[in-house]
Amino acid sequence: MSNDKNILNAVHESISDLHEIGLVNDVTLREFNAHCLPDVKKYTARQIKAIRESNKVSQAVFAAYLNTSPETVKKWEARGVAVK
Repeated sequence: MSNDKNILNAVHESISDLHEIGLVNDVTLREFNAHCLPDVKKYTARQIKAIRESNKVSQAVFAAYLNTSPETVKKWEARGVAVK
């Protein structure tokens, strides 16, 4: 897996360099970058609450960390809504 990551990093650096000198446009670079994003992990309501409580923060503070509303955090925890 380490080789795969090294290869991806090398390709990413090459594409970025090509963009810098004008051989790759902004759209192509954005599309390439989107393909390099890691898979998004899904969390259950129980996991979200456990993360919040392990950091000893309120729902409001946790929401601020995540740039969302306290109501959203409350829904995540209360309704068992799985989130990414």
